[in-house]
Amino acid sequence: MADKSKDDATLPLNLKKIAHTENGVQRNIPALHATWKEGRCFTKYTAFLVNGEETVSDAMLEQWANETEWFIKDMKHLLNLAYHKFWSTIVYNKTALESVVSFMQNALPFYLVPVLKTLDSDRILPLYTAAHALVFRVMCRLTTLRESSTCWMEPEFYGKLVYKNFILTVPILFDLVSIYSRDNEQQTSRMLESVLSLQPKYIQDMKQGLSYLLNAFTIIQTRCESELAEANVPEATLNDLTLYAQDCSSVLVQLIAISPTLRALCPELSVEYAISNLYDNVLIVLYRNIQEVNRESHYLHYLNDMRVELLEAFRSVLSVQLEKIMDSSGDSSLLAADKFISILTECLANSVFVGDYKALYDIEDDLAIVQHGYKSVDQVKYDFIQKAYAREPVVPAGASGSSRPAQSKAAEMESGEAFGMSNEEMQQSQAEERRIEQNVQDIRELLPHLSVEQVRKVVCAHENVEEAVSVLLEQDNPQPGPSSDEPELQIPTDPLDEFYLRTGIDRLNVYDGDEFDVMVNDKVKGIIKKGKGMPGQPRTLNELLDDKSHIQQVRHIYRQFDMVAENDLDDDEYDDSFEAMAESESRHVRAAKGARNTLADDGPDNNENSSENEDESDNEAQGTSRGSALAFCENPELARKRYEERLNSRNLRRHGSVAAGPKEADVKGKPKGQGQDSKVLLNRRHKNENKAH
Repeated sequence: MADKSKDDATLPLNLKKIAHTENGVQRNIPALHATWKEGRCFTKYTAFLVNGEETVSDAMLEQWANETEWFIKDMKHLLNLAYHKFWSTIVYNKTALESVVSFMQNALPFYLVPVLKTLDSDRILPLYTAAHALVFRVMCRLTTLRESSTCWMEPEFYGKLVYKNFILTVPILFDLVSIYSRDNEQQTSRMLESVLSLQPKYIQDMKQGLSYLLNAFTIIQTRCESELAEANVPEATLNDLTLYAQDCSSVLVQLIAISPTLRALCPELSVEYAISNLYDNVLIVLYRNIQEVNRESHYLHYLNDMRVELLEAFRSVLSVQLEKIMDSSGDSSLLAADKFISILTECLANSVFVGDYKALYDIEDDLAIVQHGYKSVDQVKYDFIQKAYAREPVVPAGASGSSRPAQSKAAEMESGEAFGMSNEEMQQSQAEERRIEQNVQDIRELLPHLSVEQVRKVVCAHENVEEAVSVLLEQDNPQPGPSSDEPELQIPTDPLDEFYLRTGIDRLNVYDGDEFDVMVNDKVKGIIKKGKGMPGQPRTLNELLDDKSHIQQVRHIYRQFDMVAENDLDDDEYDDSFEAMAESESRHVRAAKGARNTLADDGPDNNENSSENEDESDNEAQGTSRGSALAFCENPELARKRYEERLNSRNLRRHGSVAAGPKEADVKGKPKGQGQDSKVLLNRRHKNENKAH
C-alpha cells in the first residue's frame, strides 16, 4: 500500500501536501500554507516624477536609481521561487503583493516614457525598462492557471483565491491594461479574458469600474466648464486637464480594444454617447484654449491622438450591434438594429464628433447590414441617419469651401490640422473666396463667351482683375462657354458654412445669417422682447395695483342686480337670527333704491300675500329712509329694535299678548344656600338630559 503522506506531484496546488520537518518532527503541510512564504520584506517602487518640461536634479536621479535596483532584485527573487512558495508568499506575505502594486500605481504613462531618453543619465532608461518587464512577468504568473504538469491549480479554486484575497482587483486590472496593453496587446488580452472567465464576479466589478470611468468624464467636463469660463486661464491648468482626460480616455480605449467581454458591456452603460460628449465638450475646448495660449505646446499632439483613438473606440463599440444583427435573427436582430440607429441619433447632438466620424468611416456599409438584417426597421429613422452621416461629396472648384473630399478631411484629422485653423484664418479664407467669386462674375459680364471654369482658373492665378482680363484676351483659342439656352449649374454657398467659418458656432436655426439673427448682428430688425410681461402691461407692482381698468370690465355684472324682488319669508320656517339679518339687508336695499328714485312697484298686485302690519311697517321704514341721507351700512341697533317691535306685533296678533311666545325654562333659580324650587330642579335635570339635542 502506498504511503499517503508521500508527495504526489500530479495533484493540483489546492490538494497537494508537502512533507516538512521541524524540530525533528516531520509532517505533511498543504502546498499553499504560510509555512512556505518568504519572510523577506519586499521593496516598494518609488514614483519617478517627470513631465519633460522641468529638469530633474542629479541627486534625485541617483536616489531613484538606487531604490529601483533593490526593487529589481526583489522582483527577480519573487519570480525564482517555486510554484507553491510563490503563491504562498503572495497570499501570506502582504509586502510581496504591495511591492508589485506600487509599480502599477506609479509607473510612467505611455506618453511620458520617451522623455526618459532625453535625460543625461544612462542608468535611468535601462533600470526603468528592466523593472517594467519584471513586473509584467509577475502579472503573467499571477494570471496563469497552469505552469506545468506539476504546477497548476483547479479553475474554481483559482477564481476564489484571487478574488477572496484581493490579489487581482479592478484597479490593478485597469493599471495592467493602461501600462502594458499598447506594447503587449495579445498577451494582456489573454490575461484579462482568462481572469474574467475563471471568476465571473469580476465582470460585475469591471462594469462598476467602467461606470466610475464614465463618471470621471463628467467630472472633466464640469471642470472645463467652470475653470475655462474665466479669462486668462493658466497654461498649467489646461495641461493638467489634458493629462486627466488623456489618462481616463486611454484606459477606456484600451479596455474596448483588448476585451470583447467588456466591449459587449459598453452599450448597457451608453459608452458611445459618453465618448462623443467628451469629444465635443472636452477635447475641442481644451485644444482651442491651449492653441490660444501656446500654439507650439506638445499637449496639442496628445489631444489629436485622443481624437483618433476615441473615434476608433466608438467604431469598435458600434460594431457590437452589427455583430448581433449578423449572428442572430428575429427580435434580437431587430433590437440590435434599433439600438444601432438610436446610438447614431443620440450622438448627433455633438456635431464636431459626427463630422469627424463620417469623414473617417463610411456608414453606408453599416446601414446596409442594418437594413439587410431586419428589413422592417423604421424607414424614417433609417433615411434620417443615412442623410445625417453621409459623406460630403467632392465638388468642383469655386463651390463652398466647407465641402471638401472625405479623404482630405481624414488626412487633416490625422495631422491635427482640423483643430489648427484659427478664427482669423477661417475669416481670411472666406474673404478670399468671396473676392474670387466676385471677380469671376465681373469678368463674365465683360466676356460672356468664356466658361466659368476657365475664368476662375485665371482669376485664382492672378490677384489683379486687369491682369486676369489681359491673359484671357491674349489667349489664342478661348474655350467656348455654354450656350445661352443651357444655363450653367451653379452651387450656391451654404449660409450655415459661412456662419460657422465666421463665428465658429454650428447652429441650426431659421434666423441664421438674416436680419433677425441676434447671434451675429448687433442691431437686428424689429423689436426683440426681453424679460417678462407683454407690451402695454404694468411693468411694476405699484402700476399693477393702481390699475383699475378691470372694474370697468365687470361693471355690467353688477348692473344686473339693480332690481331686487323681495319675498316675505315664512315666519315658522326660519331661524330668528337669519330673519333679523334678512330684514335688515332688505330694508337697506329698499332705502338705497328710494334714494336713487328707483323703487320697485309696491302696489297691491305685488304684495297680495303680505299682511297689513308688515305693509305699514314697510311704509314707515320707507318714509324714514327717504327723509334721511343714504348710509353705507344701517345701524345694527336700529335693526334689532325694529325687529323686536315687529316680533311683538306678530305675537300680539297671533296669541293676544306680547309674551305669548315660547318661554325659557328657569334653571337659574334662587341664590345659592336659600333652597330651590322643585320646578327649577326639574328644569335643570331636563337640561342636562337634553344637552346633546
